[in-house]
Amino acid sequence: MDQQECLRAGIDYNDGVARFVGNAGIYEKFLKEFLSDQSFAALETALDGGDLSASFQAAHTLKGLTGNLSLNVLYGHLVTLTDALRGAGNLPLAQSLFPTVREDYRRAVDFIRANVK
Repeated sequence: MDQQECLRAGIDYNDGVARFVGNAGIYEKFLKEFLSDQSFAALETALDGGDLSASFQAAHTLKGLTGNLSLNVLYGHLVTLTDALRGAGNLPLAQSLFPTVREDYRRAVDFIRANVK
């Protein structure tokens, strides 16, 4: 897979493969499984509903998953969003950060769907 194309989608493929001990097949399997993860949908629903606790839980889960899969652009924006929700939280700030997270998520998902078999 072309590293430059992956990077444009926010994915560091080489780093991801390295996290899976050099096994590209297993890494790609987990990228495909990412498509069925419900954390993003849970985050969107919780933010829309104004549920600070559920928003934090979903954001934190998604942050961990994207970090492990080297979806670095999405991960970086999720760090900021999760920090906004931490503790007493700032729900309006998190809600204002979410459109960027949504865009990063869609870019990564579209790339995975099109390029990971």
